[in-house]
Amino acid sequence: MNQNDLDKKNHAVYKLVGDLYNITAIYNTNDETILTLFPIYNNKISLKHLKDRMKLAGYTYSIQEDDDHLVLKINSKPSFKIPPLNIVLFFITLFSVYVVPVFLQNYYQDGAVSFSQIISATYQALLDGQNILFTIAMISILFVHEMGHYVASRKRHIITSWPYFIPAPNIIGTFGAIIKSKSPFWNRRDLIEVGAWGPIAGWVVALGWTVYGIATATVTPLEFPVESGYLGEPLIFKILTFIFIESNSEHYVIELNEAIFAGWVGMLVTAINMLPIGQLDGGHVVYGLLKKKQHFISYIAMGGLFVLGFESPIWWMFALMGIVFGMKHPSTLQDSKKLSTTAIILGLSSLLIFLLSFTPRPFQ
Repeated sequence: MNQNDLDKKNHAVYKLVGDLYNITAIYNTNDETILTLFPIYNNKISLKHLKDRMKLAGYTYSIQEDDDHLVLKINSKPSFKIPPLNIVLFFITLFSVYVVPVFLQNYYQDGAVSFSQIISATYQALLDGQNILFTIAMISILFVHEMGHYVASRKRHIITSWPYFIPAPNIIGTFGAIIKSKSPFWNRRDLIEVGAWGPIAGWVVALGWTVYGIATATVTPLEFPVESGYLGEPLIFKILTFIFIESNSEHYVIELNEAIFAGWVGMLVTAINMLPIGQLDGGHVVYGLLKKKQHFISYIAMGGLFVLGFESPIWWMFALMGIVFGMKHPSTLQDSKKLSTTAIILGLSSLLIFLLSFTPRPFQ
């Protein structure tokens, strides 16, 4: 192993333990890194955090405890085995996204029907292929979004879990997905990269499905303008319809298909995640760019959500979540470290995506 590889290896190990322990000695072999560690804080709490990180990072390790220090041996090649719970939740969510929207559509249809008739109608619709395209599109958007966070975190040696997908009894069959972080953000560059790559990656996939949906949708020209649809159009939808829709009429209606709806949901989820509040993705990015000015911006955003709630009550729900979980983003360990031009461009790009995806009244 050359010196450059050795330095990278030791830097990665330092980010695993450096906020919890003082490293007084480090020794490298081809297969192991051995460290002598003295706790900075309470040893019992630090040891718990250390074990959680080793497990999430996929390292094989052993710990030898002495009176005032410990010796940590880490296998230099972490395993990327996906835990069974994450796999089970993924397939349950896949099932719920496929079945639940169709079931709810039949459940809320006009006319009184029995539960057995609802089940029968749902089964027949699924046999006919209804909701397959939406399921593929929705799961791909969520998966790529979360993997954007995961890959960026691993690249910056921030220990996170694999995505946990969350099934739900709602019109899209899911509450999305989350990842758990077990190590701190060391600087604002890391904060921006982890916060921005999820929305950017998921948005690109949502954009692709939206383009496909609009390009293949049925377009009906109209002589006069009418209220069309029940979904608010973000700016990116207006741009795409201007580019792709060719109509001899100034007014038209686009039939909402599964790809368009999945893309629309992906845009809405991206916009919500990019709100500059607390530890949402937008909170990460804005704090990374502006440091504690994010605290002031979060109050402005919260005020905006309360006002927008009169247009669509969904924003009151997210305002309440901001109050409950906190509006101010915490500091990183090295806030003063200067941002790179690449990090600034990445952060600004994610904020541009927010502007393109946001709609004040999602449901009309």
